[in-house]
Amino acid sequence: MDGFINILKPQGPTASDMVVRLRGILKQKKIGHLGTLDPGACGVLPIAVGKGTKLFDFLVFKRKKYRAFFTFGKATDTLDSFGALVEEKNFVFDKDAMKNALKSLEGVQMQIPPAYSALSVNGVRAYTLARKGVSPDLPPRRVEIYSLDLVRQVEEKVFCIDIECSGGTYVRSICRDVAQKLGTVGYMSGLIRIASGKFSTENACTLKEVEENPESCVLPLTEPLKELPETIVEDRFYKDLSNGVKIPTNMSEIDLCRVYCKGEFWGLGRNENGFLKLVYYLR
Repeated sequence: MDGFINILKPQGPTASDMVVRLRGILKQKKIGHLGTLDPGACGVLPIAVGKGTKLFDFLVFKRKKYRAFFTFGKATDTLDSFGALVEEKNFVFDKDAMKNALKSLEGVQMQIPPAYSALSVNGVRAYTLARKGVSPDLPPRRVEIYSLDLVRQVEEKVFCIDIECSGGTYVRSICRDVAQKLGTVGYMSGLIRIASGKFSTENACTLKEVEENPESCVLPLTEPLKELPETIVEDRFYKDLSNGVKIPTNMSEIDLCRVYCKGEFWGLGRNENGFLKLVYYLR
């Protein structure tokens, strides 16, 4: 079985928990998620199966879309609703100030990850150090926030925010940074991942649906690659392609394209000095 499962993760289990469950259901060893999702969050969790795992590096940093809930005036050690309260600070809602704060965080920036994260520090998970009272030394990471939009005020100090950002962006850190812009503190009180690359809630499956009919939930290898152009290799080069022989090409020097020969999908390739090179071999 090769391809992807766009699982709809419920609140509670970790992304790794979902992988373990699916490995048991599918009886598949080669399986992994394409970007973690906090236990307290729900929504889209793309899972690569079989040869789909070869595309991890290509897909993991694709754009993400979230609907988040930010609570201001209180801070927790984990920056979400599951942590211990560590600070309270006055907060009075001003719509213009909120919109300006959100707008100021759009664009490329160096973001400091939460102390409670799965990032490694000298081989140790940051959350392991944080639980021991040690502040992990986490360097800022380059991320891009494409849009931050105020949807509505849910309660006096709770707000619904729509976010579109690059992979690797921490929404909890966005909440912390927005709060700082507003002169207060805050934590993420809810999170739904609406989309991850080409995977969205619209074509997601629940774990129960996978258990009942796994084949119907597996998307083809080409599903998240439809935005890429395709190149058709002449049938006479089939054997050369199979043997890894360089094949001349006149295709434009674009980043990547889908490669087909005799109607078969071979993977992703590019033009390198006039020859086709398969960067991701998926046969």
